[in-house]
Amino acid sequence: MENVVHRLVDPEEFKTGMRSLAGAVNIVTSMYAGCRYGMTATAVCSVSVAPPTVLVCVNRNAKTHGAIEKSGAFCINVLRAEHRELSLAFSGAQSGEARFSIAEWSHLATGSPVLVPSLVSLDCRVAKKITHGTHTIFLGAVGQILFGKKGRPLLYVEGKHARIAS
Repeated sequence: MENVVHRLVDPEEFKTGMRSLAGAVNIVTSMYAGCRYGMTATAVCSVSVAPPTVLVCVNRNAKTHGAIEKSGAFCINVLRAEHRELSLAFSGAQSGEARFSIAEWSHLATGSPVLVPSLVSLDCRVAKKITHGTHTIFLGAVGQILFGKKGRPLLYVEGKHARIAS
């Protein structure tokens, strides 16, 4: 068998390709040392039903990363189609505590901020973490779920927010 040399894809080419992958828009939150942290994320998915487990991929340079790592907890808040402005606020348009004044927030068992008008919020304790490249994959054991009223999710594809057509 011959040795095969695999060429890694250029990072910019990779980002361009990944823009075609539509994803639900979420705000991932955590609470640490009395401060609320949050960021917009699309790299979120379910892992297992038994035990109920989800994952979120977080850039290690994000402030929310440090809060999740230190607190051992996070909440995934699935955004509604009408939450575009909230998504933008948590993706860098605003910073710090000001972002949390945009909507109604509460908390469940872990203390991580829960977006009351979200489609669903999954309150999690970190079960495992895997570091790879620039990110950490946090596996979260889902301890509580807050269901909002039914609706359509906010999506992100081709570098823009999108909605599911009716």
